[in-house]
Amino acid sequence: QVLLAPGLTPSLHLVRFQTKVGAMVAARSARRNLAAPRRRVAGLCALAAGPLFVVMRIGISLFSCTFTAAPWTSAGNRNSGMVARPSGTVLDSIQNPVKTVADTVSEFYKEYPQPPVLPMYRSFLIDFLSSTHIAMVDSRFKYDAVFALGLMEYYNGLMGSYDRVVGAGESDKIFKALTKALGMTAEQVKDDAEAVTNFAKASPPATILATMEGTEAAADQRIGAAFSGISKSLYSTPFSIGLFKVMEISGIETSKANVEEWAKALQVNPSKVATDLETYKLNKNKLANAEEMLREIEIREKKKLAERLEAKAKALAEKAAKKAEEAKEASE
Repeated sequence: QVLLAPGLTPSLHLVRFQTKVGAMVAARSARRNLAAPRRRVAGLCALAAGPLFVVMRIGISLFSCTFTAAPWTSAGNRNSGMVARPSGTVLDSIQNPVKTVADTVSEFYKEYPQPPVLPMYRSFLIDFLSSTHIAMVDSRFKYDAVFALGLMEYYNGLMGSYDRVVGAGESDKIFKALTKALGMTAEQVKDDAEAVTNFAKASPPATILATMEGTEAAADQRIGAAFSGISKSLYSTPFSIGLFKVMEISGIETSKANVEEWAKALQVNPSKVATDLETYKLNKNKLANAEEMLREIEIREKKKLAERLEAKAKALAEKAAKKAEEAKEASE
């Protein structure tokens, strides 16, 4: 039953009704035609995503998350796709073979728990420990005798005045704890450093340079191994300091030109060695100023102590004289 609008005949109503129905049918057909390619594209994307998620599953599972494919039905199924589920089993089973800086610092404090390192030295000591640790855990690093000399020279420059402040023997204890935390022994480091020192004292500069170039063999095999191996391993700051110390012991001026010449003989980057030289000289000046300041403090403290002792002795003498006078008066 069709409800006629006022003023319209049944024939006009029929025409309008047919027109509206035709438009609805045409719109629905157009939507179907558009949806079909979309479903096909979605199916192709899902099909292509399958191998990709297999690769992602292998890689991302290392980071505690595994991607798993949902049940695969058809390319046009709107519910098909990938879901992620957390999984910590793979990450938990991975063991990190590299020792961390925190572990090394913690081990140092276990080896030297008391007395605590003085605050004015502590930050510099921990920075030295941390930077050395970072160099040593590098896969390119190789320990050698020149590195040992540089390590000792750096430490002695940093802690040379420590025993005067806290008492004799403490700096040696700290060095033993430091080397053990780094996976070395203080005895080995000292022995290797002494070998390089003796070589520098006994060899003229030309012989040292020839040993670096490999045209002449060193009497101590440790020296030759250090010079020949540095070009193929990590060049670190302690090695630079050891090299500068060799120059100073053998009487060679530690100038930029000489340092660069030795760097070329060792087949290492001259600019790196020159930069380390600038830092080395700057730190030496700072340490010299610090030593001078400590000497002034010691002189001032000794002077104050002498004044206090003098005042105390004077007070005791006055007290003794007063008692003697009182005793004399009492006897009279």
